Amino acid sequence: MKAKKILLPFAILIIAFFYSCAKDNFVETDGVCPLVTVTNPDNGAINVPLNKVITATFNEKMNPLTIGDASFLVAKSNTQISGNVTYSDSTAVFTPTSPLDYNTVYTGTIRSLVTDVKGNALQQDYVWAFTTILPIKKYLVDTSSSPTAGGVTSGGGSFDDGTSVTVTATPNTGYNFVNWTSAGTAVSTNLTYTFVLSANATLVANFEAKTYTLNVTAQNGTVLKNPDAVTYNGGDTVQLTATPNSGYEFTFWSGDATGTTNPLTVLMNANKNITANFSLITSVVCTPAVDLGTAGNYAILAESGISTTGTTSITGDMGISPAAATFITGFGLSYVAGSTYSTSSLVTGKIYAPGYANPTPSNLVTAVNDMHTAFTTGNGLAAGTTELLSGNLNGQTLAAGIYKWSTGLSITNGITLDGGGDPCAMFVFQISQDLTVANNTIITLANGAKPENIYWLVAGSGAVLGTTVQFQGNILSKTLISVNTGSTVNGKLLAQTAVTLKASTIVKK
Repeated sequence: MKAKKILLPFAILIIAFFYSCAKDNFVETDGVCPLVTVTNPDNGAINVPLNKVITATFNEKMNPLTIGDASFLVAKSNTQISGNVTYSDSTAVFTPTSPLDYNTVYTGTIRSLVTDVKGNALQQDYVWAFTTILPIKKYLVDTSSSPTAGGVTSGGGSFDDGTSVTVTATPNTGYNFVNWTSAGTAVSTNLTYTFVLSANATLVANFEAKTYTLNVTAQNGTVLKNPDAVTYNGGDTVQLTATPNSGYEFTFWSGDATGTTNPLTVLMNANKNITANFSLITSVVCTPAVDLGTAGNYAILAESGISTTGTTSITGDMGISPAAATFITGFGLSYVAGSTYSTSSLVTGKIYAPGYANPTPSNLVTAVNDMHTAFTTGNGLAAGTTELLSGNLNGQTLAAGIYKWSTGLSITNGITLDGGGDPCAMFVFQISQDLTVANNTIITLANGAKPENIYWLVAGSGAVLGTTVQFQGNILSKTLISVNTGSTVNGKLLAQTAVTLKASTIVKK
């Protein structure tokens, strides 16, 4: 019995010896060793993302002080990478300082330096390995337009292999989209083309110019088309020139064009049908609202100077007095020997000025006097029931009558003068200060209104017509008349000082 009491403690010591953990810090242990139960990534894992945070989970709570840079290692090709090691709730975490490399084997190690909260140590280093993802291929998508003017493309750039890419073609005005081609082979006829990218792609959006027809009708006259073609590409311009038959006069355009501008420039952005309308010239004699006298014989009449720059065209005679011919500049005058006038390639008629005859030709003296008389008479006419005291004309339609402004007058965006069917409809505009006509302004004549029956009496510092203005009527100015580039005046310019022109057209009416 005594022998049994001696053997029992000895047996317990033997069992404790076999079940205790190595590197214990305590004399007595509970006989449970720490183990790594789970890693993330797993041992042998592949396609691990480059931003992966690496973890190792233990079977029990560990001593955080034993888990750090010395006990949790991650390496590639036997070289340890840098990272931040933390511990929480039985799990050690290794966060790499920078992303992992593509297609690389990494080895994770939990060293036996780690212990649990009771001091029991990991029996041996725990080692596992994993492999990161393969690199993602990048491909380029290049888009272009043919022809370049046909339209624009979008959707190109750099994309990952396998990406669904959408490219879009947008035709410019006057063009139709045809198709997308790759290496000359059509791949889609849709404006938007979607495909899965597996290689570099070069795509061309093909466009073709729209074509339109221009049908012109004319009775009692003819119309010249320049250029004259069966069809026109979108965006082309065609000039139409209407020529009346004998005994007729051109009156207006109708159909897909309006107004009285002749020649007319037509933009081809649709199929168009245009009619040139001509009317029989009647023998109706109208009493002018303002009698110009012999001043009405001139397209341009001035007292101190007439100048031009650029290619100007004057239809009718031109005169200056009392200033001499030397104050006519830019016209390249050619004096006709033995006569009282000179000529110019820019003027269809004759050019009268002191110096060609001595004394000044009587016709010039009379014309200048008549111009002054007409200006005074016109401003003395009583305004009708509609009296415009100040402001701007912008898009209005005015009936025949006498209108007065106590200030200056500006015209923008065009106006319409409606003759009401009366071939003798008269329009008189009495302007106390300046007349200013904005760029691109069009004065449209309707229902019998004629430029020779329209009078603009300007008492201020001058009348100024901007660029590409289409102006109708006779301007009688106390001072300067200025007509700028691309503008056309159907009427007369009568200035008590000077007339300045810039590549403009004056047609005496």
